[in-house]
Amino acid sequence: MLRIAVRATEAAAARAARARLAAAGFEADASGRGDILIAVAGADAMEIAARAMDSEAASMACLLGVMSGPAPVGGAPAPFLGAVALDAPPSLLRAQIEAWSRVAIGREERERRAATAAAFGAPAPRPYAVRTAKALYVGAPNAMFLVLQAALAAEDVALSAALSVNGGFDHLHDDVFDAVILNGAEDARAALSLCSALRRNSALFDVPAMLVAARGDDAAAAQAIERGVCAILEINADHDQPIQWLLQAMRREQLRRAIEHDLRAHRDVMGELRTGLWRADAFTQHLDRMALDHNHNGRAMSLAVMRVMPAHGASAPSAEMWKRAFSEVATLAGRLAREADCVVALGADLIAVALPAAGEQAASRTCARIASVVECTAFVSSADAAPLVFEQGAAALRSGESGRALLTRALGAIDVERIPA
Repeated sequence: MLRIAVRATEAAAARAARARLAAAGFEADASGRGDILIAVAGADAMEIAARAMDSEAASMACLLGVMSGPAPVGGAPAPFLGAVALDAPPSLLRAQIEAWSRVAIGREERERRAATAAAFGAPAPRPYAVRTAKALYVGAPNAMFLVLQAALAAEDVALSAALSVNGGFDHLHDDVFDAVILNGAEDARAALSLCSALRRNSALFDVPAMLVAARGDDAAAAQAIERGVCAILEINADHDQPIQWLLQAMRREQLRRAIEHDLRAHRDVMGELRTGLWRADAFTQHLDRMALDHNHNGRAMSLAVMRVMPAHGASAPSAEMWKRAFSEVATLAGRLAREADCVVALGADLIAVALPAAGEQAASRTCARIASVVECTAFVSSADAAPLVFEQGAAALRSGESGRALLTRALGAIDVERIPA
């Protein structure tokens, strides 16, 4: 887990922030260095953030911690990456921090990939194309639609409408939206059902959602937050605060998409377009860069390794069949990893995944996730295809260790004596 640090001018504000973070599952440090720094909103928050981010081994990102009130209009100013609502319910606060951490990890990895790509003489990626932001309102019409339409138009966000859940699904599959607003004031059950459906759909999972709720319907609000909404707007209540938090989530997701566009572009010029995997030479060079960077900033880094084999007792596949099957397995492994992770196929049966800003437990979970999906998937359409099994290993970067040394040690955990060419 990433280290969280809290800074505030007043000790009482820092204690309150740490208590809120503890309820959300984060043990925040008030004095040490963190991977993510949260500066509690106040008169000196900008100064605290600027001083911390100018240090030699700075945090990946600094977030503005708002104890009560709306997110900053127009987004959090530099050097803040974004803002989190410290007074939000624990599950919502946790989701905000995890989402911003994902952005911060990707942003740092983007810089490393750009440096490695430049060392190989690769061209810079085409810039991410920013489009006009759009939101979708789903549910029965009411007066709040006009309020939302005006507030979002002021931020250059176009608002469309669908009068039913089924119509909303059609819109979401036919077009791309940056946010979904669910009217649960008249039919909370339908709105919550759609909210759950968004989180079950991999293409819509990250789309920020806001629930419009009847005044005092705490049960619907609580359920919506547990199902991943980023804000609750009550009928006839002040609309500025929830709308600003919705806009904050929309800006964060737009930034994430831009970063991940660049991550994929840099990976592709150092890898294989068909599979989305790194070339072995680029991977080992980039792994050394990752290790050097993580040693400098003191952040965790880990490596997952997997050897893919036909199941014991199964008939051995032909060389051609195995080559095709292993390529498909490695490709799927790349899709199951985070965008910031680096996945490579080594030799004829080995897969390695480098995980920035993640410990050994995360690497082990990555191995388990990939193996569980692969072992129940048919990769070769042949009656003679053998079932596959995985040998799994994971290792965390040690102080002063190079990337190649980390890879050698991780492979040793599955009895591979040397790095395959």
